[in-house]
Amino acid sequence: MARYLTLERLGKSAIITLSNLPANLLTTDSLNELTATLQALNADDAVRSVVITGAGDAFFSAGADLKQFAAGDKAAADALLQAFANALQAIRGYRGVTVAAVNGFALGGGLECALVCDYIIAERGAKLGLPEAKVGLIPAAGGTKTLADKVGVSWAKRIILGGEVVSAEQALKIGLIEEVVDQGFAKIVAVSLANKVAGQSPAAVAVARKLIEDSPNLSLDEHLKRERAATLGLVGGSEQLDGVAAFLAKRAPSWARDDDD
Repeated sequence: MARYLTLERLGKSAIITLSNLPANLLTTDSLNELTATLQALNADDAVRSVVITGAGDAFFSAGADLKQFAAGDKAAADALLQAFANALQAIRGYRGVTVAAVNGFALGGGLECALVCDYIIAERGAKLGLPEAKVGLIPAAGGTKTLADKVGVSWAKRIILGGEVVSAEQALKIGLIEEVVDQGFAKIVAVSLANKVAGQSPAAVAVARKLIEDSPNLSLDEHLKRERAATLGLVGGSEQLDGVAAFLAKRAPSWARDDDD
């Protein structure tokens, strides 16, 4: 039984709630639990999308529990960093769409978890930042890259080097998040966005997601080659044939039908 998170299902979405109150701190054990949960969901074809949020109304997650660094134990720190790497890779590697529903402070490793999701929805009053340098550390779960990729080098420096914590409204302006919603609505809006994926072909979503993520590192010619090859890989497949047939027949394709029907 999970100790540090709760899992619920809503439609074809799964909702993971980080639950290590009061600040939903991330430890080696809680990160290992998050990894195992995501791996199980990735193997469950009934789940098409995952929403990650925090318990309570004050914190998405305040990041790593700093007590794990208090003794300066490099072995313990390395174990924590590996747990972070595994958890974030499990989020990145999920075959469907992932949405972070930020319902309060998202700091340090908490923000790094949100940054690897496909979308970030934040409530008014939420605060986001990577303040590790204030305690002699740096973001170590990819934050120096994922933040820079989202908001650009200048804003990444301002947030990481200056320790600036930004509001949800400012985060929206700089491209850190995709939407600001009223308090109490982050999870609802995140699930609504996630469930839209149920109307899309799972195979097409997986292929398109990979192409989008790889696009910054490819020339236009190389990207077009990959896009063409990926399209031809889908042509003739069961989802493509059913999708076109469903469109022509004005019915829902098989993957979009309610699993309970």
